[in-house]
Amino acid sequence: MSLIDEKTREELRKRFARTLEGPVELRLHRRPDSGRLLLPHGQGCRTCAAAEELVRTLAEAAPDKVRVSVIDVSEQPVEIEALPSLALSAPGGEARIVFQGLPAGYEFATLVDAVERTSGRGHGLPPKIAAQVAQLEHDLEMMVFVTPTCPYCPGAAATANRMALASPRVRSVIVEANEYPELALRYEVQGVPRTVVNRRGAFVGALPEGQFVDTVLRLAAEEAA
Repeated sequence: MSLIDEKTREELRKRFARTLEGPVELRLHRRPDSGRLLLPHGQGCRTCAAAEELVRTLAEAAPDKVRVSVIDVSEQPVEIEALPSLALSAPGGEARIVFQGLPAGYEFATLVDAVERTSGRGHGLPPKIAAQVAQLEHDLEMMVFVTPTCPYCPGAAATANRMALASPRVRSVIVEANEYPELALRYEVQGVPRTVVNRRGAFVGALPEGQFVDTVLRLAAEEAA
């Protein structure tokens, strides 16, 4: 069964025709799919085939704008923390938005929003908040742990992505917590959305946009001090 039904595909085609401005590159790193088999660490991938289907569906919705490249790390070894890993960027640009795991359920809308904003719609942050992000003097990474069934997670993930688009110093990594229990354990994920700043400070919850940014910047400043 297809992940995306024909009605949703048609809605996506109509939406992208209105919203996409420039081209977007989607780079998917994957391994051979293992389906439901549990293989040793580093072998196989339970959601890589589904992730490839999803990104190719996005490309089919706007073939003149959405460009997809798929890299099988079993054939082209590369150091990637978690697979599948999907990076978004403008052509030739640095990928500052990354989805680790399958962005399904509520997170599919987050991915669509990221594609649209990367295409040229802009970060969409209010000017005052965007100015705060633009003034960053140090690199900042946010790992936002989410699950497909969490209705509050897209708000946190989308804000992190918009921060990444507002400053070349910012990187947003959206992690599907259920797919990576080792990462979830390492960063003490007991509830989602959980946002980890520079792999140290963290907070839980879908805060209002301004409060989310203030909290991220405060934790980043404390870590840099």
